[in-house]
Amino acid sequence: MIRPLLHFDHVIPIKPTASAVGSGISRADLWKALVFRARYPGYFTPGLDCTLQPVDDTRFVRIISFADTQLRDEVTLTPHEHIHSIVDGRHQPMHAECRVSIEEPVPGQFAVRFCYRRDSISEHGGLDADEFLKSAYLDNDREAMTRLLEMIAEGWVHPHS
Repeated sequence: MIRPLLHFDHVIPIKPTASAVGSGISRADLWKALVFRARYPGYFTPGLDCTLQPVDDTRFVRIISFADTQLRDEVTLTPHEHIHSIVDGRHQPMHAECRVSIEEPVPGQFAVRFCYRRDSISEHGGLDADEFLKSAYLDNDREAMTRLLEMIAEGWVHPHS
């Protein structure tokens, strides 16, 4: 069965944490944080296990496991600009793509845009589960960005950094 694709995006403005006020956030720090999240998604989503398989300097594969499901997610990095990941639904139980981009609407002020394209989970005539899914993605992205900004403010004291 081919499901319709759900497209949605949201933007999170980057505001330095209280301990980082005055020092600001650099594009390099923000990029490092976003790559960390891409490499270690389980750090931000309990119950998610991830194994990395390097391909080259700008690509890697994540084998993501949760419950009884395992997905192969191909990640491509365009340094200091965006991260693109894709779970190819032609060969897996679902299709999902994400593009995370650094935006700089004003010099030195950053925002992160999250663009998603994935299988819809809503059923015709039933509950609009896609709206719940969108809200869950937004909440997860907000929480992750808060944690990442705290990590930057603390000087990246983490075993995976």
